[in-house]
Amino acid sequence: MPTSKKRILWLHTQPEFYHNCMLDDLARGSGYTVPGMADEHSDEFDWIAGFAHRGPGLYAQNALPAAAQTVFLRVLPGKEDRRPTMREPYHVDWRADLRALGDGPLGVDAVIVSGYGQRTFRELINECHAQGVPVALWSDSNLRSDRGHGLKMRLQRWLKRRLLRRLAASVDCLLTANSCGIAYWRYYGGPQARAKSIVGAYYSDYGRIEEARRRPRAEVFARVGLRSEDRLVFSSARLVPIKGLDLMIRAFRSGRFADKGWKYVLAGTGPMEADLRALAGDAAGQSILFAGFQQPSENLALMAHADLLVLPSRYEPHGIVVGEALAAGTPVLASDVVGAACGLVRAGESGAIFRAGDVDDLQRKLALLDDSGKLASLRTGARQAFEAWYRRTSPLLIVPRVARRLLAVGRRRAS
Repeated sequence: MPTSKKRILWLHTQPEFYHNCMLDDLARGSGYTVPGMADEHSDEFDWIAGFAHRGPGLYAQNALPAAAQTVFLRVLPGKEDRRPTMREPYHVDWRADLRALGDGPLGVDAVIVSGYGQRTFRELINECHAQGVPVALWSDSNLRSDRGHGLKMRLQRWLKRRLLRRLAASVDCLLTANSCGIAYWRYYGGPQARAKSIVGAYYSDYGRIEEARRRPRAEVFARVGLRSEDRLVFSSARLVPIKGLDLMIRAFRSGRFADKGWKYVLAGTGPMEADLRALAGDAAGQSILFAGFQQPSENLALMAHADLLVLPSRYEPHGIVVGEALAAGTPVLASDVVGAACGLVRAGESGAIFRAGDVDDLQRKLALLDDSGKLASLRTGARQAFEAWYRRTSPLLIVPRVARRLLAVGRRRAS
């Protein structure tokens, strides 16, 4: 049936829990709100979730968006089980795949692209630029993570600046996950990026977090072998070096936090699991527990009932768990390279920040938070920090505004 709605395509890497629930809530015109939040919902758009590949499907909720239309770009024969890369051709004919969506050179009225690390994504941005189709680039890039002063790092920054200035010139809007992303594009994208940059945080299923908060603490803790009266420090991350979980284990053990009644639970899997277990030593299975892979509902329940979430990353462009934890009222201790933390975590109000890679500073910040009365006050501050941030940056507000901005650009070009 013909429709007057404008078609907005958001091309993402693969179906995943976070992206699916955002596109679905945009398509439904309703979603999670907090007190005092403006209403930007509208039925003026048809939201289309595009995906470059089907992905590994680790989460049960990853299936497909339920309300938004879905399109997969067709993959070249023999590459179905591989992930697309920055350089190699991966798709059969993505232009034909998009033209099949409707009228016009690309079948849609505007496009949002998640990142620039895949060849097809950069080709789509260039095609939109050539065809006059308005396009936005979403990224979680973080200037704080580009640290280093050696020759190699300076050369990388120089090359990246050359690439990203051209990219910034080709898009009509730069949508970033956090305020560090604004700094990133101002540094790499040059003056032309300043007026185009806007913060639109990554979405999560905050309704599911509300459900997790209502689950009995004893039931949630029993699933990982804890008692309801245990004091819980929680981390949810892949077990890889950049997540800095080894730093947290060292700080936890050297600070003797187990003697103070604390338990440290790590949820996740990865190649470092054996090394981390060895580092935990005799505390593994006692005060340091490896919970393995958790589905979002269980992960969020542990996060909601934890006394403290720790994200000790050496590199972390965004860190969606920061917003999720604060939404649950759980204070956060994060390293200073975590993009989400720079706008959400304030010392003494919603948690604390430590210097990335510094075990001693991490241990000091843990010791400062080892106070039941202090943590109780931080729980109130954590939720308040989340609500203030969400009122400003919720995708349910920002993404429709970006869509209208893109369509206005399209109208000016047409005239």
